[in-house]
Amino acid sequence: MSHISDATAMNTIGPPTQPEKFCPQCGKSTLPLSVPHLSTECKECGRTVHFVRLSENGEGIRAEAGERFTIPGNWIKLSLEPTPQGKLYRSGLSFFLNQLFIGQAPTEERITNFVNDLKSEFGTHIQKLEAAKGLNLLTEEDFQELATRLEKDKQSRDWYIFAASLLCDSIKWSIENNNPQRAAWAGYMLGTFRGLSIITEPVFEQTIWRGYLANEVVYEAAAAGNQSPAELEALKKLEPLFQNFDETTLNALVDSGLPIGPKINVKHLPEELLRAFAKHLLATRERVRQEAKDKREEDRLRKKDRREEIELRIKWATIGASVAGLVVTLVVKFV
Repeated sequence: MSHISDATAMNTIGPPTQPEKFCPQCGKSTLPLSVPHLSTECKECGRTVHFVRLSENGEGIRAEAGERFTIPGNWIKLSLEPTPQGKLYRSGLSFFLNQLFIGQAPTEERITNFVNDLKSEFGTHIQKLEAAKGLNLLTEEDFQELATRLEKDKQSRDWYIFAASLLCDSIKWSIENNNPQRAAWAGYMLGTFRGLSIITEPVFEQTIWRGYLANEVVYEAAAAGNQSPAELEALKKLEPLFQNFDETTLNALVDSGLPIGPKINVKHLPEELLRAFAKHLLATRERVRQEAKDKREEDRLRKKDRREEIELRIKWATIGASVAGLVVTLVVKFV
């Protein structure tokens, strides 16, 4: 008898029900959205609902009294690489750099834990290195082999991280052995190598290099601007020729350091003018490519938001159709 009662109880309970994604009264989402949105209590059911209400010009979100505005924690991303979720302005650059270099600075009491965390972070990177493949880094012999491989390029980011990892051990040893002078030295060197590992991160390094190239283009373009109208007219006529060059060819002309004129059969234009023009075309193509990339990402996010909006409307339309059907049934029944 007990067995039957237990089985009956299990069938009655059944699997746990999934929470409703939409309020059956107003049709709004009961789950937080993945984009900036508003939240308030539904006047019908009392649950918190989440939605987007665009402003009249469609370029922002309009909030009303009593509504909460939320930006999801993973929606805004600070990066030197522009994205539709966030673009870094000059006023925010110092804040961003502060977060990179000293944003997680430990207190004096937590310095040992901080060094341990850094050691773990560096270790994760080292284990994934191409140079570490086939090596058992828990053995002294293979660890020394990795050090020999990385030491061949002491200007690489991998070497900086490897050296910083060793300095973490040096700091801990110095503290445990009451050697303040060595601890101070190891701390200074750790900060140096960690800083180098940050600025040689691919996006950071590329941003620095692009900034240098942009300054060089501005400088040389200004110098080229002092040329005569005849030279500028000649350069304008050469534009179709430069436009036909692919980026590989243009980069080769700019970076080789060799005169460009003889390679394109131009004898009477200054090299500074030709080189500045080639760099201008490269910078323009890069800007166009980045703008196209940003537009594709914006389109993707816009489509995603549109799908969520359509899903809300379909849900609401389904609820409306059900209510309408119920009304018709009641009318037919009682009329």
